[in-house]
Amino acid sequence: MSLKEKILPFIPMSPGFKYSFYCGSNSLKDIFILIKYLIFKNKKKSITEKFEKLFSRKSKNKYSVSFGSGRMALYSILKTLPVKKGDEIILPAFTCSVVPNAIIYTGAIPVYVDISCKDFNLDIDLLEKKISKKTVAIYAQHTFGVRCKMSKINKLAKKYNLKVIEDNAHYFPKKKDKDKTYASFFSLDHSKVINTYMGGVASTNNHLIYKKLKKIQRNSLELGSISKIRISLSFILEIIFFNRFLLWIGKSLYSLLFYLGIIFYFRDNLVMKKPKYYPSKFPEILSCVAIDQIKNIKNNLNYRNKIAQMLEKEINWYKFLQKDMKVNTWLRYSFLVKDQKKFIDKFKDKLDLEIWYSSIFEGRTKNFKEIKYKKGSCPEAEYCSRHIINFPTHKHIPISLISNILSQNNDWIKTQINFKRKFSK
Repeated sequence: MSLKEKILPFIPMSPGFKYSFYCGSNSLKDIFILIKYLIFKNKKKSITEKFEKLFSRKSKNKYSVSFGSGRMALYSILKTLPVKKGDEIILPAFTCSVVPNAIIYTGAIPVYVDISCKDFNLDIDLLEKKISKKTVAIYAQHTFGVRCKMSKINKLAKKYNLKVIEDNAHYFPKKKDKDKTYASFFSLDHSKVINTYMGGVASTNNHLIYKKLKKIQRNSLELGSISKIRISLSFILEIIFFNRFLLWIGKSLYSLLFYLGIIFYFRDNLVMKKPKYYPSKFPEILSCVAIDQIKNIKNNLNYRNKIAQMLEKEINWYKFLQKDMKVNTWLRYSFLVKDQKKFIDKFKDKLDLEIWYSSIFEGRTKNFKEIKYKKGSCPEAEYCSRHIINFPTHKHIPISLISNILSQNNDWIKTQINFKRKFSK
């Protein structure tokens, strides 16, 4: 990494109102909820269980178990299988680096399938070729909140007697799912549909799996008092720093505090040996925010759908009918462009287009062999990482802003849309 790349995160952007991807479902109300809990909390009464029950009801699952992060929830699900050393888990090669990490921590081997540039999800036509005698599960990811082909995945899983683990980190079900899976997990990370700054939930409809998950949760690490204070401070600062008035300088201040170790976050993106804190329990202090977030999930998703429909009407990347649009969560509206950097620079005065996944594994840019990936083996995913753009869809993004961007730059945007790979098959 060059000196310029090292110091860039600490340099403020040009002053002005800018919108971020982060804290999209949060407001000052969440700060007041957190402070109120700190002042009036009842040490004898846990509200985490209340959150888990509410989460189950809203996500249409019978059972939900919380953990310190989404990847810890995934790891816990894998441990219930159980996974033996050398077992294989199939997953798309367009995901966060912590996903293959969680698989490797169990002793299993990640086996990658290329994606389709049409929806950035696992290419179902390539899936069966990757199944071997060592395969025990298929990891089904709904990338950017766009639902993958669960019926076809489940059909193949049934044919080969495999488990399906559903990645709902970007997605939240709006109705009871006909396609039953072994278990699913959700992320409550600061960039997700539900944001409590950090956290994850493992969900299942099977009571036996639930009991195993609860046992893992009980034996998980309870974060200490200092960590909880840092978590609370980090959550509050992020809401303040990432609002549209302060983002231009707030993002660099946040990076500095993170570098100094003041901001709390699990730093295991590149850690290949399971950390001692892994898995951790979901901090009780965040449950109060989680309850409020889950209560407002319907309005949250409806707003995201409105933004996505506007973008789809003009960009028409997914070519979805309106009914298909409503099925999806739309964490971000994503598409491919000819020049990624030029597109980001074009709108940098209004939007901080922090791209997912500008690397095939978000959070990792090199040493892919460590996570068992062979460079060039998934060309579509690698191509997408160099050309993808994500528009934010959360409630802090004014509909008028998206409307103005589209109307004022319509012709230019259309010249940038890159359908080369989308229709290559």
